[in-house]
Amino acid sequence: MAKSKAKKQKTAAGSQPKPIADVKAITALSEARSRNRGFVAPKKDDKLKPKEKSEVELENLIFGDTDEHMDQAFSRVGHELSSDEEDIDERDEFDYENEGGVLPGGNDDLFFMDSGPTPVPEEESEGEETDEEEREKAKLAAIYGGRPAWIDEDDKSLQVSLKSAKRLKKLRKEEAEDVVNGVDYEQRLRRQFEKVYPVPNWAHPEGSRKRGRGGAGADSDSDYSDEEEQHEDTSILMTSMGFLEKSTKLRTLSSESISVTRVKNANQMAYSQAVIQSVEFHPNSQMLLTAGFDRTLRLFQVDGKLNQLMQTVFYKDMPIYKAAFSAAGNAIVASGRRKYFYTYDIQAGRVDKSQGIYGRQEKSLEKFSLSPCGQWIAFLGRDGYIILVATNTRQWVKNFKMNGNVRAIVWSSDSTYLYSVGSDTEIYQWEVSTGKCLHRFMDDGGFKPTCIAISPNDEFIAVGSKSGIVNVYDRTCLTTRNPKALRAIGNLTTSIHTMRFNHDSQILAISSKARKDQLRLIHIPSLKVFPNWPTKGTPLSYVTSLAFSPRSGYLAIGNDKGKVLLYRLNHYPSA
Repeated sequence: MAKSKAKKQKTAAGSQPKPIADVKAITALSEARSRNRGFVAPKKDDKLKPKEKSEVELENLIFGDTDEHMDQAFSRVGHELSSDEEDIDERDEFDYENEGGVLPGGNDDLFFMDSGPTPVPEEESEGEETDEEEREKAKLAAIYGGRPAWIDEDDKSLQVSLKSAKRLKKLRKEEAEDVVNGVDYEQRLRRQFEKVYPVPNWAHPEGSRKRGRGGAGADSDSDYSDEEEQHEDTSILMTSMGFLEKSTKLRTLSSESISVTRVKNANQMAYSQAVIQSVEFHPNSQMLLTAGFDRTLRLFQVDGKLNQLMQTVFYKDMPIYKAAFSAAGNAIVASGRRKYFYTYDIQAGRVDKSQGIYGRQEKSLEKFSLSPCGQWIAFLGRDGYIILVATNTRQWVKNFKMNGNVRAIVWSSDSTYLYSVGSDTEIYQWEVSTGKCLHRFMDDGGFKPTCIAISPNDEFIAVGSKSGIVNVYDRTCLTTRNPKALRAIGNLTTSIHTMRFNHDSQILAISSKARKDQLRLIHIPSLKVFPNWPTKGTPLSYVTSLAFSPRSGYLAIGNDKGKVLLYRLNHYPSA
């Protein structure tokens, strides 16, 4: 009985050492792996559980099904781990790329990953690379700074059939070619994409940028020099002037037609209760003033959509005949058929009343003109007098005296000269500094001139008459007594009331308030009237005033109904 029991113990003891040895080897291997990959090894005190059948089969699959092979493998692993243990502890990072993703000591003999055909080692494949692949790598190195930001190792084992879809057939180098690996497939996709969408010039490093405008596909013998190329690439980053300042380059306007779009009425937030006598744009912003016989001055922020009402000023003792911004845009001068006039300070919100002009007995100061320099106000007096007043003091400075009655006046762009026209059909050129008349000339075939206008570039002078004829002159009229007009425009048949040039002297707007819809736009370079606008359906009514915005993006038209129609001139910028 005792022998039988001892025999059983011996048999049991003889069958257990192998699993215990296996556990020690596995424990040592697990501890080494935990140092490099963050795995947690089982503790020595943990109780061993009986192995399941599936676990035994997995061990046999990985380590082999013979005890001799298992012993050799674990003895080698234990020897390598004991000799390299210090080196593993001292390494901060494990270089998976150089080590091939395996543990130090050659543990690739213990297992393998079944992920398709075994890729060719890098040493063997380097000599087989084509010139095209080398160029591709060089291009990637130049664009991405030496190497891509991320590499997927599975691309080497990926197999792609180029015959599996019609859209992939274009990637083949030969008609019979079919299967390629993932790396080659990616490179071919990249080349195909760049054929359609070349790499832009700015995406290349400084030393490898290509000339011309064609990006990666541009010819090397481009007409652009290196200096021009560098300026083109970097000029937009060197300054913000291009975004903040408007281009001064003149865009030629066609004489055949003008593109006009009607937008919301400029004073839709507050219509006037009487005829609109004045509309004026602020010289430096999209602000518009309206004034009329309802004694109210209104300011609007013009955007073509809301045109928000900003301020309202009521003059209880004066219907407004004319109102205008000062040259700086910080004040508004308003006048009527009164001996006095008003100045409104926009920033302070204060209204100052000027009690007439000392030494003059004019009953009405309804007509005036502000100089572009901002120093003078010229009032039209009686008996042919033009009265010059200082803007800052509102005191009389000097008079200009002409024959007959004064009908209209206008300033040169630099305020050096003042031009006037009277009932005797003569146009006068005055030198403001001396008060002398430098030149006079007769209006060609003129009959009772009513208004005068000069272009911002001082090249053209327009004179309107009571018969509806508008004569346009160039600067040669200042050298002769009886000049011939460049052209007499007779599209209107009633007295000309208002004439305005736009900012680049390409458009002259003329209007008459004697009949409905009397407004025309004249193309100055060709001296032709635009035929396509206004049309018969344009609801102008009786035009009493008009004005261009500072850059001619808008045209504002006041009428007898108290409305200010706003039109967008699409040839010019809105701001």
